Amino acid sequence: MSGSDLSRLLLALQFTDSSFPSGMYTLSHGLEGLAQRGEVDARRLPQVLHSMLRHAIGPADSVALALAWAATREHGNRDAEAPMEALTRIDRRLHATRLTRELRDGATRTGKQVLDLAAELLDDPVVSAWNGHVRARRSPGSQSVVMGVVYARGGLDQRDAVAADLTAVVISLAGAALRLRLADHRSAQALVRGAAPVIEEVADAAVGTVLEDLGGFAPILDLASCHHENSDARLFAS
Repeated sequence: MSGSDLSRLLLALQFTDSSFPSGMYTLSHGLEGLAQRGEVDARRLPQVLHSMLRHAIGPADSVALALAWAATREHGNRDAEAPMEALTRIDRRLHATRLTRELRDGATRTGKQVLDLAAELLDDPVVSAWNGHVRARRSPGSQSVVMGVVYARGGLDQRDAVAADLTAVVISLAGAALRLRLADHRSAQALVRGAAPVIEEVADAAVGTVLEDLGGFAPILDLASCHHENSDARLFAS
């Protein structure tokens, strides 16, 4: 592996690590709401996770990341400000597809935290320009759009960028399952490993998708999130 390849791998490993201070540990991505409604238990957990990847996260977040990556690659080498318009369109459309407040807030809160730190760590003009754009409230700053910019500027190819972000989400979901007592430490690792073929499938589907097709369809997850917003007690912000 060349030095350039290794640097890209190290970037992906750092940003997907569960210890990276993104705030993802506060999110269950709707899993807690499903558990509260009795829609998931330990036996059904892998099937539920795969459905979330295929029908909610993949068509929305992964597509947005792939589109943000493409917009950054297309415009970013000419002028740091050049991708801002295209990125804003993607970001706003993704934000509009989230039907519940807690899913919108969770995505933008983690996105802004990651973006602010990425601007410091990478010292890249396009990442810094997007950070300034989001901080000025010109765009919501969804986490997947942020990662599209970061991974594009970090040199990852589009499919690897999508797969890296999906891996981070799956690790976050496995951690949530552990805290919700839907899994133990061993079964949580089996959950992550078992999701690998689905991550490949979803990443392949996201690459080449157009903006007009961005958006998932997971009504049970949306209903669970609506219930979760108003629950009396909860471990997670989403």
